[in-house]
Amino acid sequence: MKILVTGSTGFVGRHLVPKLLNENHSVLEIIRDPKKSFDLYLNSTNKYVYHPDDQDGLKAAIIEFKPEVVIHLASFLTSLDDYNTQQKLLSTNISFFCQILDAVKECNIRLFINTGTFAEYFKGDGEFDPAYLYAATKTASRSFLDYYSKVYHFKQATVVPYTIYGGNDTQKKIIDIIYDSIESQQPIDLSPGEQVLDFIHVDDVADFYISLIRNIDSLPDKSNYQLGTGVGHTLKQVAAIIEKITDKKTRINWGGRPYRPSDVMYAVADIELFNQLDYSPKIELENGIIGFILNK
Repeated sequence: MKILVTGSTGFVGRHLVPKLLNENHSVLEIIRDPKKSFDLYLNSTNKYVYHPDDQDGLKAAIIEFKPEVVIHLASFLTSLDDYNTQQKLLSTNISFFCQILDAVKECNIRLFINTGTFAEYFKGDGEFDPAYLYAATKTASRSFLDYYSKVYHFKQATVVPYTIYGGNDTQKKIIDIIYDSIESQQPIDLSPGEQVLDFIHVDDVADFYISLIRNIDSLPDKSNYQLGTGVGHTLKQVAAIIEKITDKKTRINWGGRPYRPSDVMYAVADIELFNQLDYSPKIELENGIIGFILNK
C-alpha cells in the first residue's frame, strides 16, 4: 500500500517506518528535516519537506503520491500551558493536523490512523478529561477527524499509546531517569512514585500500527484503541525491576518532588479490542528493560 506518515523521524516513527518498508509498503514522509530522514532511511522513502505556508505544495505532493492510508504521529508534547507553548500546541496539534486532513480529502484514502494520548483520560476511566493542554488539543483534534472522515468517506482509527519505553529517544523518559540515577552523584528528586502506569515497548507500539493496516478491510468506520499491555506498575516497582536486573541500587529521593495537580495517577489500557485484530503485545516489562539496558 501507499502510506503517508507524519512524525516519521520521531520515537515511534523510527521504529515503525522500517517495519512498513519491510512489509513492502511505499512510504511518503512529511518532514521538516530532510537530513534526519536521509540519515535514518536513505532514499527508501518518498519525502516532502513541510512548509507551514505552502498548503498548495503539500496538497500537490500528497495528491501525486495517492496515499491509501495515513498514519499521523507528529505531535508537540508538553505539560506546559503558557501562551508561547499554547501557540506551538495549536500550530502542530491542530493547524498542521487540519492541513493534512485538507490535503488528503481528495485522495480517496481508505484509513486515517490518528494518535492520541492516555493523558486525555485524567481519571483513568476512559472518559475524556484532559490532564494537560497538550491532551486537550489531542481530544479537540478528534472532532476535526470526525468531520473529514464523515464528509469524505474514509475510515478512522485513533490509537492511544500508554507509557512507551525501549530504544533510544532524544527526550528522556521515566525509565531513562530511573536507570540513570544509578550513576548519579546525588539522589534524583522524583514524585512519591505511586502512579500506576502501563508500560508498553516501542516495538509493540509499531507492531500495532502494522496490525491495523493488515486488518483494514475488517475495521469499523470509527475505532479507538487504548494501546498498552493491560498491566500496571508503579514507578517504585519499575525501579525495583531495574535494581534486580542490574544488581545496583537506584539513587532516587521518592517524594522529593510533589505530585503535580494534573498528574495522572492511574493509566492502564483497556485492551479488550485487541482480539478483533489478532494482536497482543509480545514484550513483557522485565524483558523489555533488559533489552533497554543492553542497548545503553
